Amino acid sequence: MRHQSATKIGATLFAACALLSAAVAPRAQAQTPVRFSGAAALVLPVGDLGNASDPGIDLAFRGEGPIGSRGWSLRGDLTWDRFPGRGIVDSYSYLGVAANLVHRDRGDRLYEFGGLGLYGDKTELVNSDNHSDTNLGLQIGLGLDLAGGQHPPFVEFGLTTAFTSGGNSIWLPVRLGIRF
Repeated sequence: MRHQSATKIGATLFAACALLSAAVAPRAQAQTPVRFSGAAALVLPVGDLGNASDPGIDLAFRGEGPIGSRGWSLRGDLTWDRFPGRGIVDSYSYLGVAANLVHRDRGDRLYEFGGLGLYGDKTELVNSDNHSDTNLGLQIGLGLDLAGGQHPPFVEFGLTTAFTSGGNSIWLPVRLGIRF
């Protein structure tokens, strides 16, 4: 049964990546600049997740390209979040694929983002009775480019929630990254 859940999560995440790639590919072929970035974060779990785990880590890889309106872009995020558990829970981990709208005022280094994602979550228990599931979720936040130039470093403050059954899974990542 656990194997079927893992297969289901993998298939769902693969389908989400394929859809995201299909959405970004026509823009790339039309000579629209797609910028990539990578980031790492310290993550504070809150609510039910915060009661059951300690602060964790986040790794993110993204692609972002402008859309029709000035100041707006579409960003695809691939993220992995991991939290050490407490008690009988060894760890919680979330593999996410999200599509975010990003808004930047012209010449301003501050930006806002928000969007929907799919989150494959895995709860590893001390007794090896693990649980996996895939859920819809939301991301919102603010970011700041720390410098100008070709490869600007940035910091982001976000809120992520995965709509899991039986409790809330909410975390607050503080990401540091670079665009390349």
